[in-house]
Amino acid sequence: MRFSRSTSLFARSCGLTAACASMLLASSGASLAQDDAAAPTTAAAATKVPEAKDVISSYVKALGGESAIRSHTSRKMTGKMEMPGMGGDPMIAPMVIYAAAPNKMMVEIEVPDFGEVRQGYDGEIAWSIDPMSGANILPPEQVEQMKEQTDFYGEINFDKRFKSMETIDARDFDGLKCYAVKMIDQHDEESTYFFEVETGLLRGTMQTTETQMGPMDMTNINKEYKEFGGVKFPVRTEIEMMGMTRVMTFSEIELDSVKAETFALPDEIKALVKSGETDGEKPAEGAGEKPEPKKEDK
Repeated sequence: MRFSRSTSLFARSCGLTAACASMLLASSGASLAQDDAAAPTTAAAATKVPEAKDVISSYVKALGGESAIRSHTSRKMTGKMEMPGMGGDPMIAPMVIYAAAPNKMMVEIEVPDFGEVRQGYDGEIAWSIDPMSGANILPPEQVEQMKEQTDFYGEINFDKRFKSMETIDARDFDGLKCYAVKMIDQHDEESTYFFEVETGLLRGTMQTTETQMGPMDMTNINKEYKEFGGVKFPVRTEIEMMGMTRVMTFSEIELDSVKAETFALPDEIKALVKSGETDGEKPAEGAGEKPEPKKEDK
């Protein structure tokens, strides 16, 4: 399953791996119309804005501080994604996201009328299983993206995730005064992060990226934060893309309770590894089979 950088941004901000995020966005059957009303209004501030590093420092403090963030080594997030469905009724996909330091993740999503989608990364092998594609090991380029998205301490590793950060101005975003910070990641993709002036919290992100369907705008809005274990997490996020809004909510976040075996490779993936499919390509016919011993001439 291929995915764009816009999907990667959505995945990072919502705690999903990008292939699962891509599948969720596609499964809602969105139209291609752009929703101009969804874009936040902008009003450049007349006053001098703080440097990006100071905005990020305030954000980390707003979450609970670096010490509090680093005090946890795993989390289990239980929630759901609400998406537009056929006939006007919303489609609700329950999900559970497991994560552990330094960069392990496993996602389980039950998509109505499609089935269970699972994806994981154990720090070395990235994989996915769904009813349409079956079991797959992701190719190297997607593994590199997975490493970035699954950084357990990503919220305090902005300097590793982005090659440059610049505060543009202060503007209104979702009705709140925010500092707009232009981010350029290690792949030269540009996005804008909006940090609330009053609280320091990240209120959303925006990005336009090229896809197979042309330029695509996506806006993520963190509507609500709650504190778990001394750290604030976004528990309600709205994703505006292709003229439609998806809503992701988390009802429960458990910290430091995830067992190591949660990230063990499923049997289907172990079979692919054993057969030689370790780079996202199907093994050549006969790969992984032991040659029959030659019979000695008498």
